[in-house]
Amino acid sequence: MKDSTFKKYCLVIDEWFINGFNGTQAYLKFYTDSSYESADSSFRTLVEIPRMKEYMNTKTSNKANELGITMSKQLKRLDDIIESKDERASDKIKAIQEQNKLIALYEEHNKQKKGDIVTDKVTINFKNKRNVKGG
Repeated sequence: MKDSTFKKYCLVIDEWFINGFNGTQAYLKFYTDSSYESADSSFRTLVEIPRMKEYMNTKTSNKANELGITMSKQLKRLDDIIESKDERASDKIKAIQEQNKLIALYEEHNKQKKGDIVTDKVTINFKNKRNVKGG
């Protein structure tokens, strides 16, 4: 990949972070002649390029370090929501779901973690809200 292409792709990734993770709109900002469908496809291809993945991971890691965000802190914050007597049951359920994503308990999120962390498939039914502690 040419250095000029890499720099332009970095601008797309930067815009993606700024606009709330809308890859299609980020791509369209710099490739204005693209159709919506083409921009969507092109962005998906762009983020699979190893050099771009590395750029994204570096930006994410730098921001997490800057803000002092760690997995432990995030899980603790979510746990505080779950244990709170002031939160609605729906907010508690969302916090539980988010925790499960972070620790890769859902099968579709397992690919984000190493296989040795999650060994069993877990199915969780959130329809019965009465089983939520405090809800």
